[in-house]
Amino acid sequence: MRSLSILFILVIASCAAIGKADSAKPMTKNPTTAVIYSLCLPGLGQAYTENFWKVPLFTGTAIVTGWLFFRNNADFNNTSDLYDQARASGASAETTALLLRQREAFRDNRDLSGVIFLLAYGLAAVDAYVGAHLYDFDVSDDVSMGIGPTRTHLLALNMSVSF
Repeated sequence: MRSLSILFILVIASCAAIGKADSAKPMTKNPTTAVIYSLCLPGLGQAYTENFWKVPLFTGTAIVTGWLFFRNNADFNNTSDLYDQARASGASAETTALLLRQREAFRDNRDLSGVIFLLAYGLAAVDAYVGAHLYDFDVSDDVSMGIGPTRTHLLALNMSVSF
């Protein structure tokens, strides 16, 4: 638990250091704030950067995988107790083998749920960071292309880019 706290503090500190990049134009959304919000609750950083359609994706993934983790952990513990009791009572080899397979399946599912939870948690933080950086990015329709006559050619391909 202590190493998890130290890791959390290091992530926050590194995000704060990254967020202090100098730019000519001040950003509307602070990337450090977006990351901190996202680390508090996956999806909260997306709400801060106004990417509202991503909020249920990250929050839902975190909730479902967290619930699956704890459910599979409880099933693993119950099956492990049953397996130990079956071995102690001298149950048949088929029964102990079945309980062992079930226990291992619950363990694998628990571990997979934990990995997916951590990946979703980290991806939510990265997405919030990128979303805050790109919040002020201009995506207007200033690029145009046309086919038609110009002053020097009867048929030409024109392209115009405005900044």
